[in-house]
Amino acid sequence: MTSGAGDGRTLSLTLRGSPAEEVSRAQSAVSEFLGRHGEGPAAISRAELLLEEVALNVLRHGFDAPDTPEVSIRLAREPAGWAFDFEDRGRPFDPTTAPLPPPAPSLAEAKVGGFGLPLIRRIAQSLRYERTEDGRNLFRLVLPPSDPLRS
Repeated sequence: MTSGAGDGRTLSLTLRGSPAEEVSRAQSAVSEFLGRHGEGPAAISRAELLLEEVALNVLRHGFDAPDTPEVSIRLAREPAGWAFDFEDRGRPFDPTTAPLPPPAPSLAEAKVGGFGLPLIRRIAQSLRYERTEDGRNLFRLVLPPSDPLRS
């Protein structure tokens, strides 16, 4: 993982290599960054969870071999909340329109996985996806502003 020097109001990260290790390091950086900006444990946990869901899926499923998976992440405070911008050159995938998996008839029949998209859509205040002409995936999600009573 590499992190860019920002102005103190933004955090820039680039993840490549072992997905689990990279995402874990990124979560630590996000936790420290949000804590410095006065966010409480609940807001930090939501941010870490969204980061994990998006970044792990990009790194694990977004690229064809022998491509080296890489995702760039920028986190910044905006009036609407905390904006995460994810950028990669993997296969096109629009998480804003992808179909959700059908619910399992029972807990015993539930499969592992498939909960990321519903979770992202539920927690994030807004989502936006764009596939650029030069082959980049741009995905933005915004976490709602902290509620001091819940954070």
